[in-house]
Amino acid sequence: MAARSHCFPNLGRLLRARLPLLPGLLSALCLLVAEAPAAAGPAPVTLAEVQQNVLRDQAVLSGTTIARRRAALSPKLDGLVTELFVDEGSQVEAGDPILTLDDRLESLAVDAAAARVQEAEASYKDAVRIRDELLRLKEGRHASETDIRSSIARVDMTAAALAAERAALARVEELQRRHRLAAPFAGMIVARNTEVGEWVKRDEAAVELVALDVLRIRATLPQADYAGVSRGAQASVDFDALPERSFQGKVFARVASGDERSRTFPVLIDIPNPDRLLAPGMSARVRVDLAGSEAAVLTVPRDAVVAKADGSREVWRVQTEDGILRAYPVPVEIGRAGGDRLEIVAGDLGVGDRVVLLGNEQLEAGQSVAPQRVESTSDSGETVALD
Repeated sequence: MAARSHCFPNLGRLLRARLPLLPGLLSALCLLVAEAPAAAGPAPVTLAEVQQNVLRDQAVLSGTTIARRRAALSPKLDGLVTELFVDEGSQVEAGDPILTLDDRLESLAVDAAAARVQEAEASYKDAVRIRDELLRLKEGRHASETDIRSSIARVDMTAAALAAERAALARVEELQRRHRLAAPFAGMIVARNTEVGEWVKRDEAAVELVALDVLRIRATLPQADYAGVSRGAQASVDFDALPERSFQGKVFARVASGDERSRTFPVLIDIPNPDRLLAPGMSARVRVDLAGSEAAVLTVPRDAVVAKADGSREVWRVQTEDGILRAYPVPVEIGRAGGDRLEIVAGDLGVGDRVVLLGNEQLEAGQSVAPQRVESTSDSGETVALD
């Protein structure tokens, strides 16, 4: 309670004479100050260096995500929907059932065709038996040549009849299968245009399916950069819907059909979407590597760049003050991507500056840090953590 006798002594005597309730409040305040916890210790972090690396020039484009595979599905036959296995938003795998049509008539036709196959098989077996018996009788001269030839012909005719009945069975079985609609590839049902009990036609889409495992970005490429973009070129993609993340893709094709007014050409970039975070219709900002153009630029590891909610980015630089390492945020603008490093196009950083690689999520400006020893992950300086 020593803090209570030394905290605001003059002020306490002055106010005690005028306001009788204040001494208790002042005592409580002094107690809180005396019992306040000590400042938190240095934050454990992993550091990396700002480096100069050679990166290719990039074309900065805007585009929109589209589905790489999109199908309007309809059954192969007209019919009445008896079962519907999906709804809008359903995820399906290749081969999953979509809907079933009324196939009772085809089921009866299959049964009838199967019975005819059995009859034809019996006729064929009987014809073979008679032929074989006549051939044995021929050895003892008990069967005429005419009867033998007739039995052989009957075997051929019953064999042909059996083949025809089997083909007829296969046909009605195929017709029955066509009363079922299955997913041709994995994806999501984005539209459902029918319901159980409705009549569907084979030339009208019952559902619409899009693949989401890989999406495609359709961007516009200026004619000045057309020659520098080739199939397979690396592309870095940012989405307004996910400002805190950056995605990597590859150029699928540049389309040789330009807009005569804007002098731009479509370019298609495929981007993996294993977590299904992206969807067709999202806006995208794309940076595509251009062939034959390289430059030395400042880079930092990708994990050192912190994306803020307002879309801005910052890097936490570490500097020594009175022998203590402290971290301060530095606003930056990023440019090209090279492996796991990002170009810094604007920001108060220089080669050799130490920045926080891991542990930068909860830092406060001026907070002391304690670097953790980590081995280098690259001999070429791709990402180097320091102690």
